[in-house]
Amino acid sequence: MNLRFKVGDRVIHPWYGLGQVTRLALKQFVDGEKRLFYEIFFPGSTLWIPLNLSTSGIRKLSAKTEIASCRLVLKSPAKLLGDNFHLRQVALNEHIKEGTLSARCEVVRDLTAYGWQKPLSGTITTLLQAIKEVLYQEWAAIEGITLVEAATEIQILLEKGKPSNGNR
Repeated sequence: MNLRFKVGDRVIHPWYGLGQVTRLALKQFVDGEKRLFYEIFFPGSTLWIPLNLSTSGIRKLSAKTEIASCRLVLKSPAKLLGDNFHLRQVALNEHIKEGTLSARCEVVRDLTAYGWQKPLSGTITTLLQAIKEVLYQEWAAIEGITLVEAATEIQILLEKGKPSNGNR
């Protein structure tokens, strides 16, 4: 059997954030169908992910070496986001589905810069906050720092990329 994760691995889920694989178990969630699942603990919840489900979005914690390139991404000029709400949402969600730390940093950078230009709607504000929370969790876990320290560093990097006139 080829396992992507082992018990004890720290993992990242695109929406739940930092979790840990606590066990493998044979479970039956559908009548007559027993399958192997990873039990993954997240603060406040537990997820059961089938071993063979590649679309769950869960991945191992990024390597520490990725932080250096993410620092560059966060302070680099943002990509312009279109004004069409629906198209913008689809593009951002697709980028997040890539699942990489770098993609998450790009979305945070781009949405933050968009917010410097125009007030963000409630939906976009909620999306940005959820994406940032997962970024803070992974950043803190990789660097061995607190969530507050991670959030502070990320915000400083974003500010470094802010144009002096506030426009993109």
